[in-house]
Amino acid sequence: MNPSKPYKQRILEFLDKVGVEGADNAEIRKETGIPSHQQVYLLTQELAMRGAIAARREGRKWFFYPIDAPSPEAFRGYWRVISSPDFDRETLELEITPYVRVEGNKFAFEGAFHIGLIQGEFDGQLDGKRVLFSFEASDELEPVHGAGTISLLDGRMEFRLIFFRGDEFTFICEHR
Repeated sequence: MNPSKPYKQRILEFLDKVGVEGADNAEIRKETGIPSHQQVYLLTQELAMRGAIAARREGRKWFFYPIDAPSPEAFRGYWRVISSPDFDRETLELEITPYVRVEGNKFAFEGAFHIGLIQGEFDGQLDGKRVLFSFEASDELEPVHGAGTISLLDGRMEFRLIFFRGDEFTFICEHR
């Protein structure tokens, strides 16, 4: 964490990183480098009262998380690829109706996709407001791998594939 940033900004950035899982005051203090537990307590209480962060109580501990962090359940399911800035509709549907299937438990995700001539599997985890994953696939029957992201935007999902030493493609999906 950048020591020159104000404490509130450090807290907000750290909570964005942990997402809906949240963190308690001890974790926030440790990860942000704020020297006093009492200072962290006062700042998280102020941020929560102002509506800048959300809070939940589990037993005797309070956990804080970003207001707009999506629930892990919101990512799960069968998503139909409806468009892409990189491919026309005909290319997307070369073999089958293109899809992305997302499964998992708690904050870990796995799934499969088949879009045009790209077919593969991925696994990853929730990172704040998006899922980060790695994938292995075939593209025109050639093995490929890389990383990607899944983000939720206005009820739709953005599925991005970043091929190792290669291309980057974005797909817009609707929940089916």
